[in-house]
Amino acid sequence: MNPTGGASLDGEAVSGVLFDYGNTLVTFDRPEAALAAAYVRIAARLRAVGLEPPEPEILLRDVHDRVEAELAAHMRGASLEEIDLVDAARRAYADLGLQTDAAVLDEVLRLEQEAWWVGVSVDPQAIPTLDELRRRGVRVGLCSNAPYRVRSLHDQLTHFGLDAHLDSITFSGEIGWRKPSQRIFEAALVALGEPAQRTVMFGDSIADDVAGAHAAGMRAVLLRRDSRSIADETQTGATIAVNELGEIVPLLFEYRRL
Repeated sequence: MNPTGGASLDGEAVSGVLFDYGNTLVTFDRPEAALAAAYVRIAARLRAVGLEPPEPEILLRDVHDRVEAELAAHMRGASLEEIDLVDAARRAYADLGLQTDAAVLDEVLRLEQEAWWVGVSVDPQAIPTLDELRRRGVRVGLCSNAPYRVRSLHDQLTHFGLDAHLDSITFSGEIGWRKPSQRIFEAALVALGEPAQRTVMFGDSIADDVAGAHAAGMRAVLLRRDSRSIADETQTGATIAVNELGEIVPLLFEYRRL
């Protein structure tokens, strides 16, 4: 038992928890109908400013899907410097002969990103878990690899009511570096206001969340969102692995109930 009644892990005090976003607090499914409808509106907006876009389904393929393919290729590479997906979208539109100014580009990216909200499912344990940790005196923050339009990322948190339950929010698109780079963890710790040695990273990726956090001097808890072998967890030094988001509370408080 922790005699002080505070949070701890492996016998060391914990005053902060950083959560991953995608596949941890929320899951995503590609919202085909919403994206198709969004690109109808995007094509109309482009025509309204005097441009001649192709059919919406062509726009969706040659802009959205092209940009997503660039992101996937970047994630497979070795560089931890974050990709600029706003610029990638600008280039995709330009290659279609659509020279958008900054305001129009921002507007069409907003429409695209809001379509993705239809595909978001918030884990039902997310808000209760965040609130319970905060009630017990633990600061909670977000540390996420997300290189999309930054305003849309924050708007998404607001839309789903998550922002009010977080003490800090750190997206790779704002920092310029993605997990497992120590630079994003350092920025997230500064935003959270807690030192690495008292902070736990909680996420679903062994490489990004567990190994990355350990390299930054933090402890880590792996959320098993899909099939992962015990051997891989042991090899990467996962402090512990759980199957549900809400397990972090009894884990840190050693199953005591207040």
